[in-house]
Amino acid sequence: AVGAPLFRRGDRRASRPYNLGMRIALCYRCDDRDAGDVYARVAPSGLLCLHGVLRRAGFDSRLFNFSGRPWREVEAALAAFAPRLVGISHFTYNHAAAVRLARTARRAAPGTIVVAGGAQATFLDEALLRSADAPDVCVRGEGEGPLLALAEALRAGEDRRAAIAGLSYRTEGGAIARTPDAPLAPDLDALYPPERFDAVEGVDPRTQFPFIVTSRGCPADCSFCCSPRFWRRKLRFRSAARVADEIEFLHRRFGIDYFSVRDDTFTARKERVREFCAELERRRLFLLWNCQSRVNFVDEERLVWMRRAGCEQVQFGVEAASEPVLARLNKQIHLPQVDSALAACRRVGLRAGAYFITGVPGQGEADIAANLDLVERAGLADVVVAPLAYYPGTALADAAERAGRLDPAVFLSGRAERLLVRADDDARTQFEAMEAAAERSPDEPFDRGELERQLELVGPCHAALLALGRRLEREGDVGRARDLYREVAERWPESPWGARALAESSARTRPRGRRGRK
Repeated sequence: AVGAPLFRRGDRRASRPYNLGMRIALCYRCDDRDAGDVYARVAPSGLLCLHGVLRRAGFDSRLFNFSGRPWREVEAALAAFAPRLVGISHFTYNHAAAVRLARTARRAAPGTIVVAGGAQATFLDEALLRSADAPDVCVRGEGEGPLLALAEALRAGEDRRAAIAGLSYRTEGGAIARTPDAPLAPDLDALYPPERFDAVEGVDPRTQFPFIVTSRGCPADCSFCCSPRFWRRKLRFRSAARVADEIEFLHRRFGIDYFSVRDDTFTARKERVREFCAELERRRLFLLWNCQSRVNFVDEERLVWMRRAGCEQVQFGVEAASEPVLARLNKQIHLPQVDSALAACRRVGLRAGAYFITGVPGQGEADIAANLDLVERAGLADVVVAPLAYYPGTALADAAERAGRLDPAVFLSGRAERLLVRADDDARTQFEAMEAAAERSPDEPFDRGELERQLELVGPCHAALLALGRRLEREGDVGRARDLYREVAERWPESPWGARALAESSARTRPRGRRGRK
């Protein structure tokens, strides 16, 4: 129950032999209204890291992705596992689901310790701890170190909360205690052990595991993003070799041949991009992938390295094609940088995608027209649009709270529509105009001539040959397309993509048999 003692000496479950482990359930559930969204359904990558670190330390950790599952099944799964500690990912978009998870966990495993982590636990820790169905502990910021220390204390039956950095909790008197912030881990490789791919339930490997994280943090200070406060504007990288180890492992074990690098700023350190691409080529991992970054962290040279290593697309946080709007969002980029990055992607053959934000205060028809012009002019292959919203831990929300325009309680309401900075008719019209442009974005932005010039620039590589082959096939030049697919299959037999393209091409042109009448 809420307020029960956290650490009890002699607790049989907490003092079991090491080889039996102490059971820990790490849980995620998206809001039910988002259950059909593949991106909302996947568990946060950080939750997998926590899971892996705990398993490596000898804890019997199990990761549960309960998204979309009936609540009676959730309760039955937790009751059968009987965890001593339950960790729950708390974000604004899944707040209601996270609260119900905590309530369900306490009913399924009486006496379990409920720990909240994520953005809400970091920036709304006191509000969470004072709320109904409050967690017992909030882990603020990077959670691997604090959660591991908390689990070790619980296993030893000792109350060390006051000595563990990065925790917020209620004292016996009902007050909220906050220890100092935990330091960021100096060795990022240690936070991504392969054990995190084991003992996972409700996780589809083909959906979850292609999302790769190779760094943490971003040096930018965008007003709508909580990354500056969460990661303290420090950028840390995993080693290229360890990331390649992971990609190779996932390919061999789960057959994953397309991956997506979800770093905020993958291309920020040029030399590391070179090392990463060289590592993929050295290991002959001729897979395909995409990434996201900022327009001020790319140039043609590093994009060529990426293309040769199998990169197909880069998504940029453009947000707006208007200097005043960029300034209001504190993007710290300028339109010439946007144009330069998108043009470089086009020369090299990388599909360019862009995130846009609508409903920014002061954003008008001319600003949206500039956005639409950029989408058309740059031939963007992927456009993602979002209305400007308040989120905890952002400079935007902090300023609104100071000005009396925002009550932080809205973040715990489960009402997403109340987070919008603007909900007027003009803001809705802006969003609809950009959404329509996103629907019109071409699946293949390059014509045959461009693809041939790109191939000359980057040299023969599996990604460029496959792209040209697909274009030729659409234009009816099936014979030449298959020659290119065959070249990929023969030159890079380790890659599954050449043989697959040949097989799919043959299937598309194979005559269909007639059904005989009985």
